[in-house]
Amino acid sequence: MHSCTAVVPLFKKLNDQARAAIDALTHERQVEKGTVLLSPETDARLLVVAQGKLKTYQLSTNGKEQLLRVDGPGDYEGEAGLLNIASPNVYTEALTTATVCTISAADFQQLLMKQPQISLQLLTENTRKMQALEKQAGYLGNDSINVRLTHYLLDLRTAAGKDTVTVPMAWTQLADYLGTTPETVSRTLKRLANEKLIRRTGKQVTILNAEDMEDFVW
Repeated sequence: MHSCTAVVPLFKKLNDQARAAIDALTHERQVEKGTVLLSPETDARLLVVAQGKLKTYQLSTNGKEQLLRVDGPGDYEGEAGLLNIASPNVYTEALTTATVCTISAADFQQLLMKQPQISLQLLTENTRKMQALEKQAGYLGNDSINVRLTHYLLDLRTAAGKDTVTVPMAWTQLADYLGTTPETVSRTLKRLANEKLIRRTGKQVTILNAEDMEDFVW
């Protein structure tokens, strides 16, 4: 059995026979860091991460990358293209050495007809991605990086249901995600820590005073 079908939530609820049928359609390979796996020029296909990390980003008209998300094991990309929804200037690239699986558009469409329950799970995951993009647009709509980062950390706290959260990407990637520089993110984190609003160890952040943090402006 391919390692991809074993880890991706999209397929986990299927029985062994159904997953074996998917394995027969799946192509697994290892890729090096920096490999572009999906772009406007590539054929439509579903791309599943088994090991390693990928990043999906959009290129602006001046060629600057805007990070959309970081994918790890069990995540997947390319579903929009499978449904004939254009994603202009969107690319998926390996952040590390990674193991990925691909399923062609034709095979995936046949799969949806044979396993209709996957459609509902796919819709749920697409909705989650849309909500994440809307949230990112909300961050970028604020001129102050201080407010962007503060709201991002508070949103992580809300999603986790606890005060201590782990930032799910490298700080440089978070800077790209929030449309700023790593230096600005670092300064903002230090200011929040100095004001006793957070405590940080590596990528683990503890929110010490959420109410004051939300109202804090400088």
